[in-house]
Parts: sequence; structure tokens; C-alpha cells
Amino acid sequence: MRTGRSVMALVLAAAMVVSAGCGRDAALSRQADRTYERLLASAAEAQKAPAVSHPATVGAVGEGGERLIIFAAPLEPDAPAMAGAVGVEAADVGAAFESIEGRPFGEILKRDLKEAPRSIGRGFIHSYAKPENLIILGVAFGADRIVRHNLDGQIRGDLRDNDTSLAETGDFGSVIGNPALHFGIAGAWYLAAVRGENAQHHEMSKTLMEALAVNGLSTMALKLSMGDESPNGEKWGWPSGHTSSSVCFASVLHEFYGWEAGLPLYLLAGYSAASRLEDREHDLSDIVFGAALGWVVGHSVAKGELPQVAGFHVLPYGGPDTGGLMFVKSW
Repeated sequence: MRTGRSVMALVLAAAMVVSAGCGRDAALSRQADRTYERLLASAAEAQKAPAVSHPATVGAVGEGGERLIIFAAPLEPDAPAMAGAVGVEAADVGAAFESIEGRPFGEILKRDLKEAPRSIGRGFIHSYAKPENLIILGVAFGADRIVRHNLDGQIRGDLRDNDTSLAETGDFGSVIGNPALHFGIAGAWYLAAVRGENAQHHEMSKTLMEALAVNGLSTMALKLSMGDESPNGEKWGWPSGHTSSSVCFASVLHEFYGWEAGLPLYLLAGYSAASRLEDREHDLSDIVFGAALGWVVGHSVAKGELPQVAGFHVLPYGGPDTGGLMFVKSW
């Protein structure tokens, strides 16, 4: 009984630790937004001044203490504003998404469906073509094997003989971790975004579905290749699809909306993982690698869909008579 409760606490704590290392880019994005606002304000005050003929460099310190360097490359006064060139209004501070305002729903849906296979392909590249991601997954697999050979048997026996407090919550953990629910939320979000002509939510919902698709296909491929059984005897136990999908879902929203969205979703993912242990649907090793897989895919796909050049985030800025691009990098 004591071991079972300790494992539940470990899974929930791990969800908080995983989320703790991922706020850097969200802070960077907020810093870039504020820098963009200052650039717009400056352009409004000095719109009659001659344009700068060379890139300006702005230094700043991000919310997490990281150093930022921003290259703002202005255009000539009579050049069209970059914000308009990329399909967003200058007033949409920090917007870097193509406008869908005034476009028929059928046209947007048809285009997005046509682009879906290519987007999913890009998602696989974002997730598995980076050495750092392969290292993370390799380390997670090593930890998974250690847990499998040292803890899984003990935890199985303890949970078989004793119920934990999670048994009182029924199937709630299984429901909130179900990949079908995550796809359903992403699809509903997409419909609402298109109907509401919200470019940012439209892009986020597409990215979320892309990440969930990459994660789901990856999870199924691993399940079929390994053929492990879960503690209750069902096939294809490793890795945990509920855990990988839950963490993937949380990671994408964390990238787009920061800690405020990420933290509660990571905690829900941890709760779902703990409930899968309680229900004897998975071993702890299934959850360890599932969480790492969802984290890598979710963050990598979301980051990969944001425009970058040589490691710099690319954001537009513009005013009444000028426009340009911001290149933002942290280290």
C-alpha cells in the first residue's frame, strides 16, 4: 500500500518537474511582444524621422533572467508595412500568423486538409531530426529499462493487493488522458477559431492536431514493435498512449500560452498517468517513456511551426509608414 501511494506521488511530482524546465521560450515570447510594443510606440512618435538604413540592435533581459538580443531591420518609409505583407494588422501586437478574416470556412478547411500530410511530415522532422531530442529519448529509454527491471514487478504486486485513494475517482483519469478527447478538443478549438476568424487560435489548433497526430503515430509504432503486455494482460502496453498524449497536449499549449496554461495541464497529465497505474493498465516504465515522448513531440512541433532563421525567432513589426522583422534569440 505504501509503495503504491509513493508511486502516485512520484508521478504527480514528475509532472511538475517536467513542466519546470520549459518556460524559457514562453518568457522569450512575452519579452518579444513587449519589445514589439515599444517599437510600435517609438515608430508612432518618430514617424516623420528618416528611416534607419542599417539594422538596429536592442539588448534586453527576459523574465527568466536570460539575455536577449533583438535585431530590428526597418524598411524604407515608403515600403509597405511588413505586418500587412504577412496578412496581419499592425495593431495585432506580436502577431505572426496568417489572417483568415473574411475567408469562407470551406476554403480554409480544404486548404488545411490538403496541407495536413505535409504538416505531419514536418512534425516528424521537428521531433526526431534534432540530436538533442534523440538524446532526451535515449536517456528516457535507459531510465525506462532501469525502472522496468527494478520497480515494475514490486509495484504490480503492491497495486494488485491494495487499492489507493485514486480508486475512488473511477474512470476520470482514464477519460482526461484519452487521446480521442484531446483530438476532440483540438477539433472543436479549430472550428471555433475559424468561425471566430481568430488567426492565432487557428494556428494553435492546427499545431495541436499535428503534434497529437505525430505523437499518436509514434506511440502506436512503438507499441506494435515492442508487443509488451500491460499488468492486466492486455496487449501493447508500452509506452503509455494516455500519458504521451496528455503530456503532448500540455506541451503545445505551454508553448503557445505559457505557464498559466501549461502547469494545470501537466498536473492533469500526471494524475491521468497515476490513475493508469492504479487501474493496472500500465507499468511505471510505460509511463516514464510515454511522458518523455509526449514532451519531446509537443514542444518540438510547437516550436517548429513558429518561424525561425538560424535559431532566431522571427516576428514582424510595423507602424503607419514603416515595417520590418524582429530577430529574437536567447542564450
